[in-house]
Amino acid sequence: MLLQSQPRAAARIATDTRALAQGATETFVFLLLDGFDALALAGATEPLRQANAISGRPLYGWRIVTMAGTPAVAIGGLAVLADDRFAGLGRGETLMVIGAAGEDEATRGQVFAALRREAAHGARIGAIGAGIQTLARAGLLDNETVAAHWDVAEGMAEEFPRIEVSRAAFVAGRRPTAPGGAAATDLMLHLIAERHGANLATRIADAMVWANVRGPQSRQTVSAQSRFGVRNARLVRVLAAMEANLETPLSAQEIADIAGMSPRQTERLFSRYLATTPMGFYAHLRLERARSLLMQTELSVTEVAVACGYRSLSHFAKVYRATYGHAPRRMRAVA
Repeated sequence: MLLQSQPRAAARIATDTRALAQGATETFVFLLLDGFDALALAGATEPLRQANAISGRPLYGWRIVTMAGTPAVAIGGLAVLADDRFAGLGRGETLMVIGAAGEDEATRGQVFAALRREAAHGARIGAIGAGIQTLARAGLLDNETVAAHWDVAEGMAEEFPRIEVSRAAFVAGRRPTAPGGAAATDLMLHLIAERHGANLATRIADAMVWANVRGPQSRQTVSAQSRFGVRNARLVRVLAAMEANLETPLSAQEIADIAGMSPRQTERLFSRYLATTPMGFYAHLRLERARSLLMQTELSVTEVAVACGYRSLSHFAKVYRATYGHAPRRMRAVA
């Protein structure tokens, strides 16, 4: 695959035309929307290519489409040529949506209408990364379980109460989903194993030097110990509890109880390892989550404030501005 950071010179992701011509047993259609995750696209198509190469048979075909047939621009600026415009699925094809539908109402309406039409015909439709929110906003994920990116999982649960939001590495089934990036490869390896056996999937993983293959029960993120670079067991326990309680923040005494220490000892623990106070670090986590929700969901500023444990909108706006140098509404405008 050729990488090109300037969208004027688009790259083409190779489509396995031989497999399509020879009647592949399964075909994936990847619908790219501007701002898509290029790593997710590569991670989803490479296992299919390897499956054909290793088996010596045209097991999988795939096509890359956009709504207009024009190149799609990834979040990092890479432009990818489409094989065609999206004009519907063929018999037995699986559609995977990668990217968000954007802010333009006409474009969103076109995307949603196309997705709903295919769903009405019983098509298998999945999504990777921001494509999950696209399906959700089209109303195609109600009463389904989805593997949303951990950074937007809480926001999705707030915005779409009829969807079961999981932090698993992926979810297979009628609406297969992966949160993005490397998880796209894990999902495709799982689907290949379901259809052609674990041995082929393992050989593909080996060929890709994919040593840590995750299953559907695996979590997306590393432990708090690894993420924050601390080894103290008490501190790791407290940090995990803080992350799990952003909407209803723990008190200083509750934090100390989780650590099994007095509040003063807990203060010293945070000072030693993180050079801050427990409540100062907690505020940082809550504000980082708020910033993420403002950028990646359609929740109102008030809803974001409540989801991150702020009962006063004015207080939330004040501390947000003090931390990031601008009002939270500005991030919503940018998003």
